[in-house]
Amino acid sequence: MSTATEHQEFEREVTVRWRDTDALGHVNHAVFLTYLEEGRDAFFAQVIGSDPVYVVARIEADLRAEVRHGQGKVTVRIAVERLGTTSLTTRETIISPAGEVVAQARVVTVRWDAERRVPVPFTDAERARLNPPSGQ
Repeated sequence: MSTATEHQEFEREVTVRWRDTDALGHVNHAVFLTYLEEGRDAFFAQVIGSDPVYVVARIEADLRAEVRHGQGKVTVRIAVERLGTTSLTTRETIISPAGEVVAQARVVTVRWDAERRVPVPFTDAERARLNPPSGQ
């Protein structure tokens, strides 16, 4: 399920797969980045209206609680923090089915031209859909 309205947080449910767990029986720390990516791809597809073409320039993440396979799904929540010429900074949160924040991240992505291998500016239409509300 994906939901978003303009200038509000976007949410995407992500299934916790058995293969995501490690020897300790919880989701491996590296998989949290995959969950964030799945949410971010869905966010870009919905908000931009096309397949996401971006590169990640920076991620800072705080892992706050464990996720176990039996929990079924987590929710990835994404909010726009800053919009640059070619870059977008988002606040990304993973929430357990019980509503517990299990991870928080700040991610900087750059809109990318895959053929020319260079950053490209967001269009005016994309900027209108991505621009955070006044005061942020």
